[in-house]
Amino acid sequence: MLDYESIRILPLIIFPILFVIGFFHRPVYIPISFLTLLLTKTANYYPVLISLRVESIVVVLGLIGVIVINKDFYKLSGSYDKVNKYFWIFIGTIAVSFMVSWDYKFSWDVKLYDFIKVLALYIMLLLAIKDTDDIKIFVWSFVILFTYLAYEPVYGFLSGTGGAREMYGNIYVAEFGILAGHVALSNNMNQMLPIALFLIPSIQNRLLKIAASIPVFMFIAAIIGSRSRGGAAGLVMLGIMLVYFSKNRVKNAIVVGTLVVALFAYSGTLTSTFERIDKSGAQGRFGGLTNGIEMVLKGNLLGVGPGCYLLARQKYFNFYMESHNIYGQLIGDLGIPGTIAWFFLIRQIFRNLLKSRRELSAISRENDFLFNLTTGLMISLIQRLFVSLGSHGLYYFYWYVMAVLSVAILKCVENLSSNLGHDDVLSECDQSR
Repeated sequence: MLDYESIRILPLIIFPILFVIGFFHRPVYIPISFLTLLLTKTANYYPVLISLRVESIVVVLGLIGVIVINKDFYKLSGSYDKVNKYFWIFIGTIAVSFMVSWDYKFSWDVKLYDFIKVLALYIMLLLAIKDTDDIKIFVWSFVILFTYLAYEPVYGFLSGTGGAREMYGNIYVAEFGILAGHVALSNNMNQMLPIALFLIPSIQNRLLKIAASIPVFMFIAAIIGSRSRGGAAGLVMLGIMLVYFSKNRVKNAIVVGTLVVALFAYSGTLTSTFERIDKSGAQGRFGGLTNGIEMVLKGNLLGVGPGCYLLARQKYFNFYMESHNIYGQLIGDLGIPGTIAWFFLIRQIFRNLLKSRRELSAISRENDFLFNLTTGLMISLIQRLFVSLGSHGLYYFYWYVMAVLSVAILKCVENLSSNLGHDDVLSECDQSR
């Protein structure tokens, strides 16, 4: 295996190349380049980039780039898709909550400054994606990027080098960035696993199928190496979802059940991690939810402000700790309006994906890239909602990238359906029988 130190320079090389390609050839590479810089946290290894505020510069350049190239500003409107409507309402609830925030500076420094980048990414991506090819490019880049990010903890886990010693054993995480915490690592791997897994069936070439399987194995290894209880529970949930979304549930239940049992039997680390799931841990996560509800009951109907859950929890409960429960974070930070808006947004994402899946099935496209991707995204969302019972991450980019993808996929499916005349649809259906 290559030493991770030797590949840290790659994002710094790849980022400007992707940006230039995006500006002059295919705009979808602009948000990909921004996401590469944002997630790899390259600036942590090159302090001069921090002093130059390179991420802020890229945000501005990226927005200018997609705005200059694209004139489809109607794509940002609520009339284009209901996901947009609920997204902008949600943004409005964040703004209102910030106005009544317990501490403006704390809220801005801890959450809103970074969330502005997420908002910019949403706009960039929505304007940049034009067709199915753009979706393919983005999703594969997404998987490859997380495979790169997972390399460091997986390298440490498989080689037995490095790691941080905890009372329950060594945990293997990244030194910096979004995978630096063992819960964050397992959550990200759980959300990426279904996406990577469902990209494989649409590949025809056998060698490419094998290559596409590498991220799946790496994501599983990273979850095991993280020793996160939520990660272990997430693997079990993934097995359940794979059975639920399959056609032959009995047959697949046997196959998936055998694989899960074999995985736990083979990995003592995974088994010991799962055995650490206990009542006290569940109560702690549930406490994060109830504390958020109590903040509202104490009069903070509009929330305590983005990121100010910590401050309110310390004052009300003498406990300075994050919620470790996204639902507690949501209702505590943003109150009743923000909670309602966010759940409507998530519901609409699922509705878009379900509608796309049904339409693709109706025109006999069940083996297509879009059908498989839609299934993978649905399971990914369920996975992330499940593991978020034990973690926070309301302002994380993942939710809002999924929102854009649900819109882009639905528009592509609708165009595909409209391009196939009624007779063509009947013909394809007859042939499939």
